[in-house]
Amino acid sequence: MDRALADIGQAARYVVLGSGQPGPLGLLTVYPVSSPYTVTPHPRLVLDGSEATRGWRTGCYLGSLGRAPAMVSVSPAAEAGPVRATLLEAGWKLVLEQSAQLDFACFPLLDDDLLAAVMPLVAADDPVLVESNEAFVPVSVDSFAGYLAAQSSSRREMIRKEQRRFQAAGLRVVEVDLSERHSQLAPLLRNVELKYGVAGSVEDYGNYLLSIARTLGDQAICLAVFGDDDPHQSDPVAFTVIWRQDKVWRVRCWGCDYEQTAGTYSYFNVVVYEPVRLAIEAGAQRLILGRGSLEAKLARGAELLRLTSVAVPLAR
Repeated sequence: MDRALADIGQAARYVVLGSGQPGPLGLLTVYPVSSPYTVTPHPRLVLDGSEATRGWRTGCYLGSLGRAPAMVSVSPAAEAGPVRATLLEAGWKLVLEQSAQLDFACFPLLDDDLLAAVMPLVAADDPVLVESNEAFVPVSVDSFAGYLAAQSSSRREMIRKEQRRFQAAGLRVVEVDLSERHSQLAPLLRNVELKYGVAGSVEDYGNYLLSIARTLGDQAICLAVFGDDDPHQSDPVAFTVIWRQDKVWRVRCWGCDYEQTAGTYSYFNVVVYEPVRLAIEAGAQRLILGRGSLEAKLARGAELLRLTSVAVPLAR
């Protein structure tokens, strides 16, 4: 993100809490957001088209850019509550120091704990709150069979049917090296982004995937879909990337060739079923599936987590 922001003459700022020991206790990123939003999203992407976004042009996001829940990073060696509170207070102070140049500030997609920590900071500033939901699969079984057994009989039959259709289409899921495959996968990601009205070049999406590979290393898993008639795995037709965050795994993006995957249930096989299987085998506790297609994910064993975005108008 730093590199992408630098390309448009902007820079993120970081609040870092130290302890006198090697390594920080915590970190909070403050991202600039401005027109024309070529890198960072407009607040309406977080606030779901709220009327309050009208007239907001320049501001900042605290914790994340709104594509994933707000991230306040805390060292496992630290007591989370006090570190989180200190980071948020310092981040808000930084925002207020720049408030004459900002239309808004936004804490995107807060879980209930973060929301409780943020509200005392902004309660007097007429905040706008918008709720949304994120789907996740709680991993409390020791096998994929156990995951199936936890579903209703109708859901089990649906999942098995979708797996059979995928296999009958001659498709298979293969774990691949994202750093080697990013340029192949970028057009598939662009296909999906264009379907939902997000413009970007193949090069943009290739750089995005490469940045994940470089920064997350083996904490990122890339699953690609190939046909049985492609023994050398030359032309993937779909893929997903999973971020492994200790016991929490997050499905981060999805791309496909719509024509070649039509009617094969590739989405559910590569975004839900195979990640569930891998998460169970790795001993993860939660697989987060994101904020889209919630009903379809609930029908496959997911639950919902409430997220609240908090935006504050500044210099208007």
